[in-house]
Amino acid sequence: MMDPEIQTEKIVTQNKTFLVDLKRNQAGYYLKVSEWSNSKKSSVFVPAEGVDRLIEILSKFKVIMSENKE
Repeated sequence: MMDPEIQTEKIVTQNKTFLVDLKRNQAGYYLKVSEWSNSKKSSVFVPAEGVDRLIEILSKFKVIMSENKE
């Protein structure tokens, strides 16, 4: 049985759709980030203990991108 989604958020940009799912299994919470592009789906799973670090990295990248907008 697949782990049920606790919450799902959708991001649509250019020709891609991303789904960010918060899920939980016997090991605990995790994020599933899926990309739909040209009818192909790819997913990455991030365990709960990696989420804070992922947020730090994304925040750092966001600052870099906002400082270097073309």
